[in-house]
Amino acid sequence: MDDVVIYMRSVPGKPLHRALTKPLQIVTMDGGFDEIPVGFEWDGSSVPWLFNGLFPRHRHPVASCKHDWRCINSKSPAERKWADEQFEIDVGTTSWWITKKIGYYGVRIGAYLGIGCHY
Repeated sequence: MDDVVIYMRSVPGKPLHRALTKPLQIVTMDGGFDEIPVGFEWDGSSVPWLFNGLFPRHRHPVASCKHDWRCINSKSPAERKWADEQFEIDVGTTSWWITKKIGYYGVRIGAYLGIGCHY
């Protein structure tokens, strides 16, 4: 799954959101595969304005879409941590080492603060 193509559109009335127009395949925690369905909406990388230059909202659409989906569906802190680790891997496929590390620590801080936790 190295060369991933994401099919998405803008969401009318929600300028910061994108929605899938074709399913997006993901790896599951047990090593299997699943799909994020058509119509799934996410808001890109949610970062404080201070870091927007390093991590623009839609610079990593595949990583942010997969991460939001995994966070919404995580049922425990362990699943959330795994989602964050996968985010780091996904960002690393399209960016520098330092960017993936900053992104990873950012989502871990978010998890600590309860942001995006649904369990």
